[in-house]
Amino acid sequence: MRFFASSAVVATAALLGLAQPAAAFSLFSTVASVTVPVSNVESQAQLAAQLQAQGYSDVRLASFAATRENPHPELNSALVNEPTSPVREGWNGTAVKDGETIQVYVTRS
Repeated sequence: MRFFASSAVVATAALLGLAQPAAAFSLFSTVASVTVPVSNVESQAQLAAQLQAQGYSDVRLASFAATRENPHPELNSALVNEPTSPVREGWNGTAVKDGETIQVYVTRS
């Protein structure tokens, strides 16, 4: 009987220990992003200029979409800010506004 009581205490303590990080960090997190509707913007240079006009800085638009093998192409300086790269529907890179890194998504309007 003593074994069951002590194992119940240990199990309860373990469950409470696991619940605390979930409460502290939340099960769901949001990623800061901006969706830019574009109609006449064809190149990433035009998109970067549009973002900078809206107050964004450190615009890093990737020439290639993120993949499982390369989840952050915006971090490779050889793959970013190619002026003639076409704007893609969906994720195009990152930019900074008010000190926060924002994911840049594009929709065609």
